[in-house]
Amino acid sequence: MNRSEALEQITGYMRQIQYCDLGKDQCVLVSAKLESELAELSLVEREEYLRDLGVEFDDIELCHCTLPLLIKDQLGLSLVYTGPGVPAERTQTTKMHVLRSNEISALDFAGKLHKEIRDGFMFAEVTNCFDLVQFESYGEAKDAGNVRMEGKEYVIRDGDVVFIKWK
Repeated sequence: MNRSEALEQITGYMRQIQYCDLGKDQCVLVSAKLESELAELSLVEREEYLRDLGVEFDDIELCHCTLPLLIKDQLGLSLVYTGPGVPAERTQTTKMHVLRSNEISALDFAGKLHKEIRDGFMFAEVTNCFDLVQFESYGEAKDAGNVRMEGKEYVIRDGDVVFIKWK
């Protein structure tokens, strides 16, 4: 089955869904067989294989998390990261939180973590996860000026790493 045949077939399926609006609703077509075959290839072989199939992926970085990221974007979700707020020598725990994109303020996010954190909220230190991994530690990123202070009205964005200061 080629791409246009697959799109035609999925459009037929979507028409059968009672509340589906073909002008607004989107879908992601996934081939389990293709995903299985791709998992066994190197990145270079994977890209060549997909190009041979006619897949366009200019805006997609191929990796083990491509499909989950596409689904996250389709659902309008954001991933936000927090740490435990204790020295690194005591823990390496980082938690990921799934939120609706651009719908929660730093103060409301603090409340989702704990009521006392919301009540004592002073400010949030924020950086992007892709910027943070360029450094050896959070402290090094902060010293380099890649961590900014945000107030309670700051809208949490996809990929933010948030360290909430509270009293």
